[in-house]
Formats: sequence, C-alpha cells, structure tokens
Amino acid sequence: DDDDSPSNDNDNSKDGETVNNKKKNDEDLLGDAASADAPAFDEAVTKLIRQRRKPPRASRRSTINGVPTEKVTGFGAKSNSDSGKPKKKSKKPYVAIGQGGERINDPSRPQVDDQGYTLYTNEETGEKSRVFEALVDYPCVFTMKIVGANEGTFVEDIVALVADACESEVHEISHSTKAMGKWTSVTVQAPVDSSEMLYTLYEKVDLDPRVKFKF
Repeated sequence: DDDDSPSNDNDNSKDGETVNNKKKNDEDLLGDAASADAPAFDEAVTKLIRQRRKPPRASRRSTINGVPTEKVTGFGAKSNSDSGKPKKKSKKPYVAIGQGGERINDPSRPQVDDQGYTLYTNEETGEKSRVFEALVDYPCVFTMKIVGANEGTFVEDIVALVADACESEVHEISHSTKAMGKWTSVTVQAPVDSSEMLYTLYEKVDLDPRVKFKF
C-alpha cells in the first residue's frame, strides 16, 4: 500500500528541490527562446528533448562518498571486510554506534546516497541500499497517486507515461481518477520489474510540469 510505505514519502523528499529547479530551468529555457526567434526556439526544444533522454539517475550505482553503498556499514564508515572473499553472515544483530538517541532509519533524518536517493539500513546486518530496493519485492504492481492540473489530456498523458516507463501497453495500466476542482487525482497500478524501473517512473512523472504532487 503506497500510503503506508515509507518509501513513497522518504525517497522523494530529498529530490523535490532538484526537480523543481529543473522544471524552472526548462521553463526559462523555452521562454527565453520563444521570445527571440524561431531557430532559437527550435534549438531550445531540441536541447530540452536531449536532456530528457539522458539515462535516468536510478541507473547509476548507489554510492556514499564514492564508496559503493553495499560496502558501507554503520554511519557511513567503510567496511573492513572488503577483501573480495565471501562474507560470513553474522548471527549477531546489527547495532549502530552513534550519538546517544540516534535511530536507524529515522524518517526525520534520512541518509542519502551520492545520487540523491534515500537509503535504508537493514537492522540485522547493517547493509545499506536504496529504499525501493530494500522495501519493495519485484516484480510487483505498485500503486501510485499523481495529482495534477485538471485540464486537457492530463489523465491520458499520465497513463501513457506510466505505460512507457513500465514498458507496457496503455490498455494494460489500470487506473482511476477523481476530480477536485482545478486538480485531478490519478491513481495508477504500475507493473514494475525492478527498483530501477520504479525510480525511473518517478523521474518521468516529475518531468511533467502539470504534476503537483505524487505519493
């Protein structure tokens, strides 16, 4: 259930400012070009399309201070067992050492990797990974709610976007809508095969300037 999962809120709170800045930069880029001449506008559109076709950030390997996240334990310290030999699983529960009162996976103080994704620490082993990697089992049908402007073809466009991100056909995406004045809520059932696909879906939704919230 997306309303109960900590991943839906935590994983995107850190990215909000970056996404908003990107949208503003896109709008400024097109606005400045449109006020000049047609060739400049065409060039701006081409540049914007090129930017949006870049590989998603989720395709980058998770690291903390340049160290692969899976090799980091505790509060950002490198593991001493990085010798290339198979690791023996410890039967002892993981105990993090830090300032008094610090909690593991504290939602008010999330730990983030170098790529901007919120991390989750396994409370038994201390192993760190991105939230959607740790807390979601794949493949699955992930429920996502998207709120945006109640205008034009917003609903159809969102469903098509989800289908594209999930490598599915539009008719395969189950969804429901609810109009709320100038806003429309679209609840989609997204068939995702991996955490990278789910993160990519969130990134593509963020690129639509009509989207106001998602959870």
